[in-house]
Amino acid sequence: MPKLQFRDLLNRLKTFYQTFLGPKLSRLPDYLVLFISSWWHLILVAFAALIFLYYPIGGMIVEDIDRDTSYEIKDTPNNQSATVDMISFIINREINEKMWTPNLPFFFPSYFLDNMPNFQLGIFDSLAKFSQTLSKVASGKIIDENNPHHLTQAAELLKYPGTVWMFSPTNKLLLAPSANTQYRKARKHLIKYNTALTNGGEIWYKNQQDLSLFLKRAQIDLWKNAIQNLERTIREDSSDYIDTQADNTFYYCQGKVYAYYLLFKALGQDYKDIIVKHNAYADWTSMLKALEQASQIAPGIIRNGELDSLSAPNHLATLGFYTLKAQTIMNKINLKLSQAPKSKE
Repeated sequence: MPKLQFRDLLNRLKTFYQTFLGPKLSRLPDYLVLFISSWWHLILVAFAALIFLYYPIGGMIVEDIDRDTSYEIKDTPNNQSATVDMISFIINREINEKMWTPNLPFFFPSYFLDNMPNFQLGIFDSLAKFSQTLSKVASGKIIDENNPHHLTQAAELLKYPGTVWMFSPTNKLLLAPSANTQYRKARKHLIKYNTALTNGGEIWYKNQQDLSLFLKRAQIDLWKNAIQNLERTIREDSSDYIDTQADNTFYYCQGKVYAYYLLFKALGQDYKDIIVKHNAYADWTSMLKALEQASQIAPGIIRNGELDSLSAPNHLATLGFYTLKAQTIMNKINLKLSQAPKSKE
């Protein structure tokens, strides 16, 4: 039996439709024959499906901005650090349990996402800066330059650009380790440090000066990289009818604030005795509440309306308000930490 040609097969389908579906549908196969017989139509359909189905639907499936603030900080066993455990937890959640989106190439459906990538970059920028301070204050022994401390190595790895997938950011012809790989290595060092705290290989001496340093550096980071960015975007772009960059700024800054909420929630566990001793527990709780409120702002569409607008809200200003409130309370806590603790009467 000779092999049927593609057009012959379609003609047989046409006969089938004419016989069983009646005269009203008898013309449908004619259009089908004309359409499918032109291969460029198939290419056009495939391209349209890619643009209008693969990327939008795939992006919706991938996007998962996690603002969960309900994590309970439990007592850590055997002198381990709740703060180190929290950093390790955040890395695992964003890198292993979710998809790390800032470095995905064009053939991933999440390539055109901008909210989740900016949120994740904001989180890890805060982790990197916080880890720098942690490596300074939590090293119980002298750091050997030839054998760096686990926290120092973790801090250096967390500084790695989150947008690197396979190629060097300075030379696209050179291969480079991905951000995912570097962050996983950082997590391993954090786990090793907590293990060393358990077996006595490391000791973390805690005092109010170090706690104050955490707060001061967080204040500087939030001011320079969150509040000022929000203020600049409001000042320069709020008069625009459509501001396509407002959501990028919003989610990046919110990611930073959310990370500090989780970090200070855990840090409060590690420094609980010092916070209570300096009568700063209520202020610490208020600071966490302000950071949490900033983290929970989740409108369907980010608006950067003019500040005196009657109809258009400004979500960046709201985020900036709660961030600035938290920063102000940090100042209050620092003032109490600088004073001698009140003795119990």
